[in-house]
Amino acid sequence: MSPDEVRVVVLVDNAKGAAGLRARWGLSFWIETPHARVLLDCGDSDAFLHNAERLGIALETADAFVLSHGHYDHGGGIGALTALAPTAPLVVHPGASSPRYSLRRSGKREPVGLQESSLAALQTAVARTVWAVSPLEVAPRVWASGPVPRRHPLEQAKSTFFLDPSCTVRDHVVDDQAVWVETPAGLIVLCGCAHSGVINTVRFIRETVAGSGRGRTSDDPGSETRSLPAAADGLPVVRALVGGLHLLHAGRDRLRATAEFLATIGLEACAPCHCTGKRATTMLRDRLADAFVEVATGCELRLAYSGGRT
Repeated sequence: MSPDEVRVVVLVDNAKGAAGLRARWGLSFWIETPHARVLLDCGDSDAFLHNAERLGIALETADAFVLSHGHYDHGGGIGALTALAPTAPLVVHPGASSPRYSLRRSGKREPVGLQESSLAALQTAVARTVWAVSPLEVAPRVWASGPVPRRHPLEQAKSTFFLDPSCTVRDHVVDDQAVWVETPAGLIVLCGCAHSGVINTVRFIRETVAGSGRGRTSDDPGSETRSLPAAADGLPVVRALVGGLHLLHAGRDRLRATAEFLATIGLEACAPCHCTGKRATTMLRDRLADAFVEVATGCELRLAYSGGRT
């Protein structure tokens, strides 16, 4: 890897990649920058370990592990991870350990929360757990969003998730969070599932960065993060959006609004996967043709730290 690159490796995704890698329903990303190494999610099992080894990625060197939310397909490998990297902080929302269930259209009820092994691993790792209740820097220039406010009318929670086995208490997945990387050319945003909504998530991150002063568009040479380029709305450019966008069952109005919004934020790369869905992926491919990137298990996205895809 070049010392002037940001590299995102898809350790686990639903889509099959190169021979010898294990594709699973779930997601895991390895994020490597000139300043930090962070693991976002760890899939539903130890497949991320197998794939990382095949890809030559040393997970034990991670500066931090971020759990996007407490569903089995994103946190199933926590036990294996804590054993492999015993000192890396675990960045988790307190709600991630809640019991969770899904009510299928068939009427079938299924548990979808973290497995017992993952819950046990979290309990034993309390001393190094960082509770993500607001945006925080988890490694140099790599941030976790914490909970995302749900403001867009098309992205209000209409969940089939519940907090009880009888499926009577709705689960709005309040622990949902994303990760972003700050570079001189703009932000790189990574989502686990974006249960809070893609527009809500990206807006919240951009507003957070701008409000902190790190996103000022000025000629001040004192700090590279104080001169982030701005999109037409005055908020920081998002160079790349990668991850599950939870649009599998979204209606046409929401799909159209999402695609139109993403066309305005300066994307060099848009790499939807996991729970995005075929209809949404097709729409994003059509609307963001120059930026669209198709990914699968084992793929990697490389961006020059100071701008441009490599």
